[in-house]
Amino acid sequence: MVYRFKFPLLAQVRERGLAGVFVGLVLLAMTGWIYLLSTMFLKFALWCFS
Repeated sequence: MVYRFKFPLLAQVRERGLAGVFVGLVLLAMTGWIYLLSTMFLKFALWCFS
């Protein structure tokens, strides 16, 4: 009986792990875009007011 529940548990952990990796990559991409756009806006603002 122990071996019967072993594989679904591993599949569930693997599925949650893939979801976690996907969420992590999405958050990393979002922070990269926010950093890029904020630095571009800051350079544009400094260029306008200089």
